[in-house]
Amino acid sequence: MIIDPNADGLRQDWDSFLKSLPESSQKELELAAIAPGDRVLIKTRNTHYLFTWQSDDSAELRANNRKAPCGQVRIMGCSFGLSSSIRPDALFCGGNLEFTHSKGERTWTTSAIEEIYLLHRSRKSPAPSP
Repeated sequence: MIIDPNADGLRQDWDSFLKSLPESSQKELELAAIAPGDRVLIKTRNTHYLFTWQSDDSAELRANNRKAPCGQVRIMGCSFGLSSSIRPDALFCGGNLEFTHSKGERTWTTSAIEEIYLLHRSRKSPAPSP
């Protein structure tokens, strides 16, 4: 599902979600720090990408741009500028996020990352001891 910010109700939900985020984003995010169920919001010049993490490098993607892919993706890592070098273990501001979609048949490269937000899933507190 692609989030259309102009659709009734969705714009308000998307704006509410963005306003609920911490005020400062991270400059760099180690992929190992992301657990299944966590969400990662990547803001680029053109698009906001919301990844719901499923495993070490795969996620369910939604975006606010109709041209961006959505659905199951595999995170490849982050490259810088026109370089063919990729850092597979982290995402960083200024870098270009790369991921595959369409069952790994296509690679998508974003414009430069401007902001990164990691939203940890809710963790239940352990039950109190008797």
